[in-house]
Amino acid sequence: MDFFRQWLLGVIACALLVSIAAQVSPEGSFRAVVRFTGALLILCAVLRPLSALELSDLTPHSGYREALAQAEQSLRTTEENALANGIATGLASYIEDKAGSLGAGVRATVTVESRDGVPFPTGVTLRGAYSDTVADFVERELGIAKEHQQWIES
Repeated sequence: MDFFRQWLLGVIACALLVSIAAQVSPEGSFRAVVRFTGALLILCAVLRPLSALELSDLTPHSGYREALAQAEQSLRTTEENALANGIATGLASYIEDKAGSLGAGVRATVTVESRDGVPFPTGVTLRGAYSDTVADFVERELGIAKEHQQWIES
C-alpha cells in the first residue's frame, strides 16, 4: 500500500509542476512545447513502476512447463489410443461384413500397433469356420499375412 501511495503522490506532484510550468510559459509555440514535454514527463511518472518490474517474474515457472508437457503427452497418448481403437473396430466390422458377403460367418478382432504415431493393423483373430477366401481377402486387402491371422473354429 505504501508503494501505491508514493507512486500516486509522484504522479500528482509531476502533474502539478507541469501545470505550473505551462501557466508561466509565454503564449505561442513555446507553451505548446512545454505542454508536450510535460505530458511526456507525466507519462514517465505513471509508467515508472513498470521499470522496476522483473520480467522473469512474468514467465511461467518450470513446474508449469513440466505439467504442460505431461498433459500434452497424456493427450497425445489418449488420442493415439482412441484412433487405434477406432481403426481396430472399423476393420473388424469391415472384415465381418466382407466375410458375410463371401458366405462365411466370422467374428473378427483386429490387433493394431503404432508406427511413428500412425496405427497399422498387424494381426487378426477370426472366430468361425476357416475360410481360405476370407484369409486371402484379409491378406490382400488389409495386408495382414496369413501367419498373423489366428483362426478359432467354434
